[in-house]
Amino acid sequence: MSQKHVEVLLGKILTDDGFRESFLPVGPRSFELASSVGLEFTPVERSALSSLRSRAFECLARTLDGRISRSSASAERLAVGDEGRS
Repeated sequence: MSQKHVEVLLGKILTDDGFRESFLPVGPRSFELASSVGLEFTPVERSALSSLRSRAFECLARTLDGRISRSSASAERLAVGDEGRS
């Protein structure tokens, strides 16, 4: 089950900029936050996840379609796109 938690965490970091900003940089509070949303990790997974870097996720998150992302940048892109359709 823990691998599933890793996958969910990575997706949440990627698609939710508020969560990403709270989780990264990785520290003890990061895993408390993850635990608060039901995600638990083994010591080996915690160690591996501790190497995650904000910049990589931020760059990739900017490339996502706003319909699958909870980022402020996505909301702005959607608003601009909606204005262009009027």
